[in-house]
Amino acid sequence: MKKIIYLLLICGSSLTIMAQKITEKNFVPTEDIVVFPITLINAFPFISGEVNGVKGKFMFDTGNQNALDINDNLVQLTQKKEKGSGQVGSGQKFKANINDTIAEVKLADGSVYKNLVNIKSGNYDFLQNAITPDCIGYIGHNFFKGYLVKLDYLRRKIILYKNTDQRKSSKDFLEGEKVLAIINFEIRRLPNHPLVRVKIGGIEMIAAFDTGQYGTFQLEDKVDKLLTAKSLIIPSGKDAENDKTYTINDMVLDGKFKVSLKGVYSETREDNEHVREALQITEDNIIDIGYRFLDQYKTIWDYEAKKIYILEK
Repeated sequence: MKKIIYLLLICGSSLTIMAQKITEKNFVPTEDIVVFPITLINAFPFISGEVNGVKGKFMFDTGNQNALDINDNLVQLTQKKEKGSGQVGSGQKFKANINDTIAEVKLADGSVYKNLVNIKSGNYDFLQNAITPDCIGYIGHNFFKGYLVKLDYLRRKIILYKNTDQRKSSKDFLEGEKVLAIINFEIRRLPNHPLVRVKIGGIEMIAAFDTGQYGTFQLEDKVDKLLTAKSLIIPSGKDAENDKTYTINDMVLDGKFKVSLKGVYSETREDNEHVREALQITEDNIIDIGYRFLDQYKTIWDYEAKKIYILEK
């Protein structure tokens, strides 16, 4: 069975926080509204760009707290210094490095960032092997911190709106949109992971939103059997490598929005124990909400107000 990739970064380096502080200062957007065209590859959103002249794609991964991570398996960084190790949510481990200076980073919107210091990198060859060979790294939460994030997978774009007082009043980011629901989320240990209360068949559980995965669930055996008996969880097919996928029916988000997800994967408690610890999740039953939801709707993520707007596609 194929190991399902999802890309919450769990870093073991004590210098990760230092790297985040520096990249927040130097690798952040400055415009009021920023539009990035994206490419969807195997459910993952990518922004084209280049690092030190090496062209490729950055995964736009809300599960990564750092503003910028570079894949030093593809981009040769001769001055990198090893600073521990890390692990992604699906279990792949990597060597974590820090770099004194990255000469230049370009992004698809035309922005250019020069002489970035103390930038994190890692050997992310598993991304090249499993998703796309030209993956040059990640763009994560600290890049768009202070912005509203609109994800529009149908039109293949991400729009960032600076979260100003004027915008909070005008709500111009909703112009021309049909709002289906506004759901509330909470933040626990990691500021980049929205956690939403959900119910399936009246059973309460927690759901984590993350662009870096398809969608997964892990349930207690008794809950799994109960929901299966009610046809709220049913096998929906197999992917190209014979992994069984499931449909989750009638999941209610924040007590107000009902949705079904087709093509999500089942995990065991052992599979996600490290994710539970990283996100400070104590609930027995977990849903990870990713591509299978985000492909059905447009969404706007307001981290400051702790709300996700669900918009008609």
